[in-house]
Amino acid sequence: MMPCRDIRIAIVHRDGLYRDCLRHSLAQTQLLSIVHSADGLGQETWQAVVACRPDLLIIDFGLCRRQERAYPNERVDASSLGMKTIVVGVPNSEDDILACIEGEGAAGYLLIDSSLDDLISNIRAVMNGETLCSPRVASLAFDRVSALTRQIESRQVGERARLTKRETEIVRLIDKGLTNKEIAVHLHIEVSTVKNHVHNILDKLHLRNRYSAVKHIKSHASLTGRC
Repeated sequence: MMPCRDIRIAIVHRDGLYRDCLRHSLAQTQLLSIVHSADGLGQETWQAVVACRPDLLIIDFGLCRRQERAYPNERVDASSLGMKTIVVGVPNSEDDILACIEGEGAAGYLLIDSSLDDLISNIRAVMNGETLCSPRVASLAFDRVSALTRQIESRQVGERARLTKRETEIVRLIDKGLTNKEIAVHLHIEVSTVKNHVHNILDKLHLRNRYSAVKHIKSHASLTGRC
């Protein structure tokens, strides 16, 4: 639940007029207290922000991107200090929204055309442990998660379909017309072992018979692997 005391807020934004208007407007809102405002993310500014012990950091998207490009190994990590973060002024473009979601690790994101009411709603949601975002941001986030899930599943299928050196060898012997018994003699292994290999090959490649495996290997040579 949102604390009964005032929420202590620090604002970091490049635009002085925007920053002053935001500070004035939020200060008039019940249970919100502005403890610091600044126009950059230099070391001194960040130390001043930390010294004020805010509950919430409202930060300009442009500053986040600028700091990431200039100091990639010195990213501001407000969460490690117990601060929530809301990024404001996120451009209404798919690439920027996704970069923000994937890179900033903030609790809330506001597009550049969002209103003061949107910000206040986000502040209350974030301080209640929730995430409130526009339908567009939510849709892009779900689409990204879905795409990443498909990539992972595809990679896992690819790994399962990768044949070992021994399995590839057996498929090539099948292609030469050898029976399981002849393959066993040729490789100096038990017939039951050959059968197990054939079963594993068909299972990996989702095929019904041994000759389909031969065709598959010939047309998908990249699926073969090494022990």
